[in-house]
Amino acid sequence: MHKMIYHSWLLGALAMITVSCSNSLEVVKHGSSDYVIIIPQVATTNDSTAASYLVEYIGAMTGMQLEIMTDAVSHGKNEICIGKTNRSANENDLAPDAYHIYTEANKIFISGGAGKGVIYGVIGLLEKWGCKRFSPDEVNIPYHTVLRLGETDITCSPKNQLRILNGRMTQDAEFADWLRVATIPEVAPAGYYVHTFQRLLPREVYFNEHPEYYAWLGNKYSFDQPCPSNPEVRNIIISKLTEEMTAQPGFNIWSVSQNDNFTYCRCDRCLAIIEDEGSPAGPIIRLVNEVAEQFPDKTIATLAYQFSRPAPKLTKPDENVLIRLCTIELNRSRPIEHDSLSRDFVNDITDWSAICNNIYLWDYTINFNHSVSPFPNLHVLQPNIQFFYKNNVRLHFPQTNLQKGHEFAELKGKMLSALMWDPLVDIDSLKNDFFREYYFEAAPFIMEYAEKLEEELIRSGKILYIYEPPNNHSDGYLSAENVEKYNQFFDKAEAAVANRPAILNRVKVSRLPLQYAMMEIGKNDMFGPRGWYTEKDGKFILREDMKTNLEEFYRVCQDNGIESLNERHLTPEIYYNSTQRFIDVKVEGNLAFRKPVSVSPSAEEKYANGNPMILTDGVQGAFDFAVHWLGWWGKDAVITVDLGKAVSADSISVGTLWDGRSWILHPSSIICSVSDNGTDYWPVGVSVVQGDQQFEAITRRHLFIPGNKAFRYVKMDISGAGPLPRWHASEGEPSWFFVDEVSVYD
Repeated sequence: MHKMIYHSWLLGALAMITVSCSNSLEVVKHGSSDYVIIIPQVATTNDSTAASYLVEYIGAMTGMQLEIMTDAVSHGKNEICIGKTNRSANENDLAPDAYHIYTEANKIFISGGAGKGVIYGVIGLLEKWGCKRFSPDEVNIPYHTVLRLGETDITCSPKNQLRILNGRMTQDAEFADWLRVATIPEVAPAGYYVHTFQRLLPREVYFNEHPEYYAWLGNKYSFDQPCPSNPEVRNIIISKLTEEMTAQPGFNIWSVSQNDNFTYCRCDRCLAIIEDEGSPAGPIIRLVNEVAEQFPDKTIATLAYQFSRPAPKLTKPDENVLIRLCTIELNRSRPIEHDSLSRDFVNDITDWSAICNNIYLWDYTINFNHSVSPFPNLHVLQPNIQFFYKNNVRLHFPQTNLQKGHEFAELKGKMLSALMWDPLVDIDSLKNDFFREYYFEAAPFIMEYAEKLEEELIRSGKILYIYEPPNNHSDGYLSAENVEKYNQFFDKAEAAVANRPAILNRVKVSRLPLQYAMMEIGKNDMFGPRGWYTEKDGKFILREDMKTNLEEFYRVCQDNGIESLNERHLTPEIYYNSTQRFIDVKVEGNLAFRKPVSVSPSAEEKYANGNPMILTDGVQGAFDFAVHWLGWWGKDAVITVDLGKAVSADSISVGTLWDGRSWILHPSSIICSVSDNGTDYWPVGVSVVQGDQQFEAITRRHLFIPGNKAFRYVKMDISGAGPLPRWHASEGEPSWFFVDEVSVYD
């Protein structure tokens, strides 16, 4: 059994459930049973798994371990028959994951389709008996002195044929079964789930000798994408897939899909197709159809994603082509169907559904950059899934990255899995039941918190984007007034379950997103009313409540084994240490604090508004380049600070950032010079970053020693790292560099 399985009575509510009705079957009574579990003599893996679950949970509910026998055995006991036993009716019409539970005389039958139907049937029966699983290590199991089942005849079939949820939680096979979902490794061959063009046409193999296999951009070839209209590209892909299908014969869905960037081929052939089709998807669909024709017994999947999202006007996907249609750009604060910002997608899904019966909808339901942060989108989950279903979607992947500590991860897993099974499920009842069963006496306050988040988001009228920082809503649903109310809800919730350590821990984990948002908003208002510091008599004093918030956040993360805070595997330890660096302000004794800065050329406005003054505001950037960093792309830059008067100093320093996945490298060199008149400069040091920067520290502090001569101006001549190096997926493209606090100490 799992380490955190709780009987209801251990949580304080004795549940002597004895479903009493006429013609009920007593499976276990006061620690004894005359029932056995029957599986086919030639049992499938699913039959055996279903039987093992039934034994495990009946044992946990009653203390009685039922015996598993095959249908070859004749005995005088009552039976629970799982799968296609010689006692069962022949039910070949069930969909793969559908199940049928029924009673007949003294027998209970659980049959299912060719997929995991019998497993889901057993779980359906266990849920009928009151068992609840919330995560891989959290299960509530009622205690039964008498375990009964009344007369039953239930058939249940999912509306969506394929339902995938990803993340650490669903790597636990049993928990994935309880959610009735599949995982990516179950359905996709290794390396062939998505963004596969690089794998099918490796640039390191072909690009140097055959650049024409790759995207022509009008002035050069780019290996970011292949040229889909090149016949040799098609032949190479077919040959590679033939080889891979031989090595991995158990998979039916193979991806031939664009790499994860915005580049597409603009050669004469491709442009002609794009013009005819009205979409860059045209050349790709034509290529994929030609590949699919060679593998009629397989499904060839491709993406309708970013530049390829609009459907082609002329070419229809072949019957064995799967379209993975993606919603990555969309607003999450309003249902897609009725959101004016999502009209293009509404048109696209309508167009695809008109030409394709094999649409796999890839949705996005969390904040990927800040997964441990409030993200009030629960109200759009059902209308969006209903909209997808209405538009011919039967294969569904809401990318959610279920991990402990992520915002309402357990609830979202439950909601999404239920909605994929049946888009018409009573979602309000499901949510209410979840809150009541997961938080017990704390439930009313956590419900108020969740409802208030959504109410205030809607009131603000703002969009909700899957990569935005919490600070974007600091004047909306995360306003100071709202955050104060949210904290009051959590204070009441913690007090309500103060004597229940397990439930109190659930409340504390659920509070992490609010604590995270407070810290991140504070970083953008460092010395203001929501910041980390108060100013008194010219001194900046770290606020104890913010420091305590950070320590409590880190402690709860450690106590619960929380592994990451975002899609990029930001660990709580790295976050804690980088936040410590961030709040280690460079104020006291810093001669550059709040001194004027000029930069040439201008920094990119989308980061810190391109405002040079963040370089002397006393705050060091942390892990997130969107907060307190100034950035340049494909350029060198000069930064000059005017200290206001001539000074003597012991050190000058500046910080830089590395985030290879975001094309950010440390500068190749920084030359520091000083001047007493702003015209005549003399160098005081050079900092050089050597190597290809494949493995680098997230932040670097570059230190210079100015010597004994007084100076007023500090100049940094910064040389970028140049094109992205060979190890990078976008080798050859310009790199970014980001700079933070300039400090001068005497």
